[in-house]
Amino acid sequence: MPLFQVYKDIFGCIADGSKTIEVRARLLKGDTAVFQCGRSILRKKIAGRQEFGLGDGFLEKNWKLIVPNATSLQSARERLTGIFPDQTRFYAYFLE
Repeated sequence: MPLFQVYKDIFGCIADGSKTIEVRARLLKGDTAVFQCGRSILRKKIAGRQEFGLGDGFLEKNWKLIVPNATSLQSARERLTGIFPDQTRFYAYFLE
């Protein structure tokens, strides 16, 4: 089971179902993801995984499911590059 440390706003979006895609810079194995924010823990089943790059269209189609609090594609891209500054390839985890 991969453990994902997430910010409080992201944890809330996962809990309320508005965030259904988690993005990481490396592939993690497991069919259940454990999300932790402080002492709060949430488990979600991973329905699938997909590798993508910032320029291949995946983010453009799915940015609102990745960063629900973002107001635009550009702000979602800035959030990802702020968290993973040196990455150009990512792994999307589809959550149930």
